[in-house]
Amino acid sequence: MDLPRIAWIMIIAWLACDARVASLLADNPPAGQRLIVAYASYKDRGKYPTITFYEHDGVSAGKVVGTIPPENLRSDSHPSFTHDGRLCAFTSEVENQTSRILLWDVAAKQLIELPVVNDSPNSQQHATLAGDGGTLTFAAWNRPGFGNRWSIVSFDLTSKSLLSRADWNTSASDPRMPAVSADHSLLTFVSNSDGGGPADIRLWDVRADREIPLPGLNSQSRDVEPSISADGRLICFVSDRPGGNGARDLYLYDRHVSELVSLSGLNSVAHEQMPSISPDGRYIAFVSERRAGVGE
Repeated sequence: MDLPRIAWIMIIAWLACDARVASLLADNPPAGQRLIVAYASYKDRGKYPTITFYEHDGVSAGKVVGTIPPENLRSDSHPSFTHDGRLCAFTSEVENQTSRILLWDVAAKQLIELPVVNDSPNSQQHATLAGDGGTLTFAAWNRPGFGNRWSIVSFDLTSKSLLSRADWNTSASDPRMPAVSADHSLLTFVSNSDGGGPADIRLWDVRADREIPLPGLNSQSRDVEPSISADGRLICFVSDRPGGNGARDLYLYDRHVSELVSLSGLNSVAHEQMPSISPDGRYIAFVSERRAGVGE
């Protein structure tokens, strides 16, 4: 989750009906359940954000447990974890250069080489890891072989190769901001709308190579920044639609009933954005600009 300079992070607990009570990190038993939030912070380096790892007990206590060591003039943002907490992908941009996708081995504390991923002269960003660690998916601008605007690109972490280009890049206009289910069978992303609002959220069945309708999710406003639960049931997103508490609010959509779920008490009159839903659908970590924060 990327942390802008004018915001702070809150963690809000929300328990979905029928949600699986599982650890955020698969290698921990339920009794030792812990939340690990990865975010980009400007706290230590001014205009160059650093990826920071924060551990929380899901109730009231938490602490910073590490960082990805910064490099001179490099801005790191929008981190994404595998569900076992072993890998963290993120967007990295050295000053005056185009953004790239990097992959960090948390235990070994070192970068993992990503052949072919960054073989483009243009910007690549918004990396998202499948929970099982099978794929790394990201948005690429004007990438050779993928079109002259935004495209969604997936990289198989086992075979170390790009997956075949699927129909989502030809059926959607400027697809970007991808998020995937745990087994990377479902892909949700944002595209320029065809008759709806200025930006809509779409869902793709990767295995069947077809779009899945999302009745009742999109509006005539901007609907962006989707995050999907491990089983693909819940989609959390940001919208500036009328009727919210502030200019940008968080919404939660339940695919089983094709309805928005109440998030009473979550949104404020300020901006809420950049949500990340836990694999079991219980927690949402997000950025807020509300006054109660200790920063801007």
